[in-house]
Amino acid sequence: MDLDLVKEIKQRADIVDVISYYLPSVQKKGKGYVAVCPFHDDHDPSMQISKDKQTFHCFVCQSGGDVIEFVKKYDKCSFEEAVRKVCEIIGYDDPRLHKQTYEKKIDANLVPVYNCINELQKYYVYALTTEEGQVARDYLEKRHLSAEQTKKFGLGYAFKDGQMTIEYLKAKGFSLKNIENTGIALAQTSGMSDNNRGRLIFPIKDAGGQVCGFSARKIVEDPEAAKYVNSPETVIFTKGNILYNYWQAKQTAKHDGYIYVVEGFMDVFALDSIGITSCVALMSTKLTKQHIDLIRRLGVEVRVCLDGDKPGQSAMMKLMAQLDEAHLPYRLVSLPGEIRDPDEILKQDGEETLQKYVNTLVDPFQFALNYYKNISPLGTIEDKKKVVHHFMPMIASIKDRLIQDDYIFKLADATGFSSGAIRNYLKDFKANHNTSDEVLTNINAEVNTEIDVKKLSKEIRRLTLAERTMLDMMFESKEAVAFYEKNVKYFTSEVYRTIANFLVNQVKESGEINPTDLISEMQASEVKNKDLVISEVSAISTKENKTKLTKDSLEEISKVISEERTRLYEKKKLEKELEGKTPMERAKLMAEYLSKNKQI
Repeated sequence: MDLDLVKEIKQRADIVDVISYYLPSVQKKGKGYVAVCPFHDDHDPSMQISKDKQTFHCFVCQSGGDVIEFVKKYDKCSFEEAVRKVCEIIGYDDPRLHKQTYEKKIDANLVPVYNCINELQKYYVYALTTEEGQVARDYLEKRHLSAEQTKKFGLGYAFKDGQMTIEYLKAKGFSLKNIENTGIALAQTSGMSDNNRGRLIFPIKDAGGQVCGFSARKIVEDPEAAKYVNSPETVIFTKGNILYNYWQAKQTAKHDGYIYVVEGFMDVFALDSIGITSCVALMSTKLTKQHIDLIRRLGVEVRVCLDGDKPGQSAMMKLMAQLDEAHLPYRLVSLPGEIRDPDEILKQDGEETLQKYVNTLVDPFQFALNYYKNISPLGTIEDKKKVVHHFMPMIASIKDRLIQDDYIFKLADATGFSSGAIRNYLKDFKANHNTSDEVLTNINAEVNTEIDVKKLSKEIRRLTLAERTMLDMMFESKEAVAFYEKNVKYFTSEVYRTIANFLVNQVKESGEINPTDLISEMQASEVKNKDLVISEVSAISTKENKTKLTKDSLEEISKVISEERTRLYEKKKLEKELEGKTPMERAKLMAEYLSKNKQI
């Protein structure tokens, strides 16, 4: 996104007003403002907001940044989405905000196809509003879809005269090849006709929000007609790459912390009716690797909610294996005895019952036990043994004895084996897999790591403090920036060094110190540990009690940095010299180091 545009938006946006849009707890305190931090379990206002610097920072969870970073973190959205949201809040518009990013990423040869399918989508939406489209509107009303949902999901209707659709697109300048590539018809000697004619239209969009295909449902009784006519594989549509409603769901999923996975369009609409917008549909296909990649990008809990009948529950069992393999966190909707899908529950019992159903979430262990107990009871001894063996690693990993016993009793209930027999099997399993040795090794590794971390933190604490103090001063004065560049030259902390480099460049180019512009430059760069770097900038600029700047204080901090650098260098040098030495040689080197270190 245009960096000049971003800076202009930040100049127009007041961070206090934008954060107040999200948080009612913002209040004036001293020279700045405070609020209850939304990024951790905060009960006292621990987030500070600087109106002067236009930055925020929580000194508990270390979340911080500028106005765009706040929206990005709160809405869990991309940088560009956060920029647009800020503009929406402050009522600002600019043509540069409306450039379509997908056009830059696609093959130029496909642009006419996308243009054609976009025009076709508009045509279907229009057809739904016509007199002929009344039959489709009646169907939607019967299925309890509101006008708002019809608009939100872009539903449409295809006229019964399929040739009329083709003639419309040709009149718009699209070739028969372009039309064929949308997947709605094939060029034939007898002419082309819309395969979706006379049906309700569900547009299918890719992850970027671009229409790439359609699913058309019959709305009048016709025993010979298929219930759905779906777009075939085309140059712009591959069913295994698409999750229905992903484009809209990804905008709320990160904030909600979950994504529901359901079977079909109507289930998505049903959950939308009760306020659950973070929901995608498999469109009656298997979960593919591409689907898993899309879900992984969200970084949220997956909530699987397929139909309650045997085929739906069996499909959920298969999904469990895929989600386990992908190491994605997930739970499953499971209410034994409920065989209806979400759409049926909503129509027959109402919103409250559906809300209760989709929030009846169980872990994979409990779901599998429900499945073997209620859906597909285990018939043979061998089948039961396989199930017990399957769950042994998980039960063996549970350290809490009471929880472990609970799992054993549940497994006994589902398989018919006694809890005592399963407990004996668990003992044999542990003995054969040497779990005690593995645990001991892991504990030793953790202890050693902890000791190293403590030792390291003690060694560099004084140096880190000195570098941070110098950085504080640099944000207050161009003289301090010049002093750093001439005398200190670099920081050992990679984060502080990155910030200092940006700050030196900013002063050279603009002659001023501006934290929000500094953050803009960082956001647009490929800087390492970007979130941490921006958080440090916000912490320094938001802090009210600044370090007093004098020439003597600069000299003193510079001296400390120099001393600690030397000490750190000597320790690293010692570590290298100790490698491969005998105990006597190591003792001698250590004595020499300690003597020298005292002098330093």
